[in-house]
Amino acid sequence: MHLFDIDVPGKITFKESETLSPGNDVTVVDTPFGKLGVGICYDLRFSELSLLMREMGANLLVFPGAFNTVTGPAHWELLQRARALDTQSYVLTASPARAPAESVGYQGGAPYQAWGHSSVVGPWGDVLATTGHEPSIVRHTLDLTRVTEVRQNIPTSKQRRTDLYVLDRAKV
Repeated sequence: MHLFDIDVPGKITFKESETLSPGNDVTVVDTPFGKLGVGICYDLRFSELSLLMREMGANLLVFPGAFNTVTGPAHWELLQRARALDTQSYVLTASPARAPAESVGYQGGAPYQAWGHSSVVGPWGDVLATTGHEPSIVRHTLDLTRVTEVRQNIPTSKQRRTDLYVLDRAKV
C-alpha cells in the first residue's frame, strides 16, 4: 500500500514509485489459525494499517520485507515489536538473507543489500524467534490463546478515545 520513496543523504535513495503502484485494499484473510493481515515491507511503518487489520479481526500480521542495511539495524525489529504491541497480535516477518557482494542489486546506481533478520514477535512485543542475516529458517509454535490473554489483560481496543480520534474504515 505504501511505496518506499526515501532519500537518506549520503546513504541511500530508493524510489519504488518509479516502477510500482500502491495498493488500495487492506488485506485480511481467513485461515485455519484465525484472521491474517498482510502488509509488505514499508507498510510496517504505518501503525494505522496494522490497527485497521486488527479491527477487521486479524490476530496474526505478516510482513514480508527487505529493509536495507541502513534502515534495518535501526528500525526493522523496533517496528515489528511496535506493531505487535499496537495490535496485540503476532507479527511475522520474512526477509531475504544478505546476498554475496558480487550479486547485490542496484537502484539508481547504489547497491541494495537486504538486512535479513526474519522474525516472530508475540502480542506482548517480545521477539520469540529470529534469524540473522545469513540464509536461515525462522520457526516458532504460536500459542494463539496468548493473543486473547494479552487483549483481555490490557484492553486497548476498548479504551480507545473514539470521541477524540477514529480509524476511518469507510474505504475498507
